Amino acid sequence: MSQETYAEQAYQQIMNRLLKHEVAPGEPIDRRELANQLNVSLLPISDAIQRLTYEGFLTTRRRQGTFVTVPNRNDIQDQLLLREALECQASRIYFGTSIQSAKRQLVKLAKAADKAAMEGRQISSEDYAFHTVLIKLTQNKAIIHCFQRVSNLTLFQHISLISPVKSTAYDGHRELLEDLLAATTADQAEARIRKHMHIGKSQILGDPQ
Repeated sequence: MSQETYAEQAYQQIMNRLLKHEVAPGEPIDRRELANQLNVSLLPISDAIQRLTYEGFLTTRRRQGTFVTVPNRNDIQDQLLLREALECQASRIYFGTSIQSAKRQLVKLAKAADKAAMEGRQISSEDYAFHTVLIKLTQNKAIIHCFQRVSNLTLFQHISLISPVKSTAYDGHRELLEDLLAATTADQAEARIRKHMHIGKSQILGDPQ
């Protein structure tokens, strides 16, 4: 197995721990301990940590070591703004034929996302599954890759909040999908997805729409 593959595996395993909140914000990262746990050498661990630091999940302090990032409100706002930009641009690309071709799959995912919301989960894997399919309809590798990174970081930041915002605002995915399918121009599709993003932001940050 190549060094690159080991580094990718280390990256994914550390990422999963962060998303599952098995390592709390502010906690130190012991590279040697991780290498022993994952049964790899220090090199792929260092490569994975460097990548996670660049992406914002970890913070390295000179002469102190590497720690899980403690996100603040500005960090979360920045990622939500970037996700909005990606989703709005994507809507202009998949508008029309592309989204119609994925209608059956999207309806199923929209129902699951709305069910998760009814159960009180502000951000869920079902929500990301729905939006990931929309993003993949662009067939643009750069947008897809960037969206995945932003989604993981947003999820990590959200579960790291001490007191998640309780909000009654919610924009149903079934309604969103129906509007996207009915849109007759790319401008309409973009405006509708932007509205959805703004309502989602208000759920997380408690900001007015």
